[in-house]
Amino acid sequence: MEIKPWWVFPENLNFPLEFYIEEEQEEFIFGRLDANLHHIEMHSQTFIQLKMGFTTTGLTRILVVGPLEGRQWLFHMIWSIGSWDSYNQARGQEMLQRVRSQPLTTHDLAFPPTSSSSELSLPHKESEDCLS
Repeated sequence: MEIKPWWVFPENLNFPLEFYIEEEQEEFIFGRLDANLHHIEMHSQTFIQLKMGFTTTGLTRILVVGPLEGRQWLFHMIWSIGSWDSYNQARGQEMLQRVRSQPLTTHDLAFPPTSSSSELSLPHKESEDCLS
């Protein structure tokens, strides 16, 4: 039985994930002149479009298309790398090394990869009130 590539399934092309990161973070993740981009795409079974200098503040727009699990995994990796928390940064760097060096397995793509993924949610009303 032939396994079809991910891009032949329409559901993998719906709802691309779009977000913005700083140019330094983009270079750290994807390499100088995006040298690691192809490996990350192949190993995560996604298509990633980078648009540098997309905003006046110099942010890079990231557009990710592919299976939901791969999109979520990449977002979590990038979020972790940019986190202020040293544990999350270390976890993100481990994830980056994995996706650069080998294809992600079903086990890798199990989401959430850590128990700290609840930090990805938006603040609750009570926590917003504490800021005022």
